[in-house]
Amino acid sequence: MESCREIGSKIKENSKQLVDKLNPIKNLETDFSIYKTKVSHWMDILFQYLGEGLSENVQTAEEKIKKWADAFGQRSTDMEIPLDYALHFIFESRVIVSGILEKEFETHGSKADRAIFAANRLNLLIDTAARSIVTHYTTFMHNTKKALQHTNRDLDISILELNNIRTALFEGTIFSVTDQDDRIIQVNDHFCELTQYTREELIGQDHGKIFFSGVHSDSFINHIQQEIKSGRVWNGEICNKAKDGSLYWVDTTIVPFLDPVGVAYQHISIQYDVTEKKKTEEILLKSEKVSLIGDLAAGIAHEIRNPLTSIAGLVQLINESDQEKNTFFKDIILTEINRINFIVSELMVLAKPHAVYFSWFNIVESIQNVIDLMQPEANLRNVIISFEKEKDMPLVYGEKNQLTQVIFNMIKNAMEALPDGGKISLSAEPVDGHVVLTVKDNGVGMTDEQQKRIGEPFYTTKCNGTGLGLMVCFKIIQNHGGTILVDSKQKEGTSFQITLPVHAVAAVDPLHK
Repeated sequence: MESCREIGSKIKENSKQLVDKLNPIKNLETDFSIYKTKVSHWMDILFQYLGEGLSENVQTAEEKIKKWADAFGQRSTDMEIPLDYALHFIFESRVIVSGILEKEFETHGSKADRAIFAANRLNLLIDTAARSIVTHYTTFMHNTKKALQHTNRDLDISILELNNIRTALFEGTIFSVTDQDDRIIQVNDHFCELTQYTREELIGQDHGKIFFSGVHSDSFINHIQQEIKSGRVWNGEICNKAKDGSLYWVDTTIVPFLDPVGVAYQHISIQYDVTEKKKTEEILLKSEKVSLIGDLAAGIAHEIRNPLTSIAGLVQLINESDQEKNTFFKDIILTEINRINFIVSELMVLAKPHAVYFSWFNIVESIQNVIDLMQPEANLRNVIISFEKEKDMPLVYGEKNQLTQVIFNMIKNAMEALPDGGKISLSAEPVDGHVVLTVKDNGVGMTDEQQKRIGEPFYTTKCNGTGLGLMVCFKIIQNHGGTILVDSKQKEGTSFQITLPVHAVAAVDPLHK
């Protein structure tokens, strides 16, 4: 079969030229070059294997063609080449090789049995390639069908779940959907009831303008908008204005929907009415302030009485004829008056109602002012207060009056844990973009069970306590985006560690008036 080997070798050597002879697919002359480019490399390999099958071991060539067909089939499906197009290229290779065989046998006058032998080998190899390709496509289509059926079942379940979620949202929450321009496109009945608008009045309105209450700062509103545009979920409390002009508070979660390139094209707002809760918190806050003032009264009275006594005595000693002594006495009197003014001012900070206003302030100064104000009571209780702070402490962005109240509460509680006197150690230090405040005493301490319940309303370890003080403290720190950690051991003392972000944006925006 020397002529077969020669023909096979010639086919292998000229495989690339043979690819160029592939005829176009019928009715696809225009786009044929696109498909031909995709398969040229693969057809080059097929011609080499066909030449190998004619010139060498047909079984080896057959195995290679099977592997080729599997790989070509995978590639064809990836390149979205239809099965009939793939088969066209394979059968075209048979036409081209058959033409070569026919020409060679006619030219050299080979015997018929050799021609039949070569044709049978060629048909065997081509059929192997065609069967393998069809098998691959059949398997691919079967798997695709199963995947689609499974996907359809999942879609049916997902649609059911989504309907259930939609029902839950519409029935159990105050729900709205707005577009990328903050225009309302959907609301539920609860939303209409709370805002006192009809659905027709709300659709198409600017959400930010129609409910504008004037309560929140521009920075707070801008922060929410930036979070949504960045594709992040925002959660916090917002005060809005209803149609009749009344204000209401809602605990709000805003979830943006993103397009394929990550741009928010609309967002949903899930809300819960917390107006009554806010009123209750305000009452508790005022109640706790009154309690603090009462506890401080004895110490403050003592502290004011001392400078008043000094002033009264110095006034009697003033002699118009001795100007040098008079100046000295006046300086002392002014110092004592300033001392009284400071005490009264700090007491007013704690006592009077005020708008909640977030600003940058020096937390170290606030702590020192609280210590100075509570020093008289500490002296009466035989308590030593120390304060350690790092140099160059960063400013804190927060509500100064509220955080001052937290420090008051912490020191007051520490004093009450020292019935026989003792030490209270305060510290302030910057840690990883936060300010960490610590209030530690060496008092009676708490059990593990008592620690677990710290911060619960109306839970107290004191015989005359209300259990509201620490609850208010926890709430204030939470609204500042911070945390409070408690560590206590009986007969050894208690430590409260307050961590505050240096530049947080509050989850609950301040009232600014």
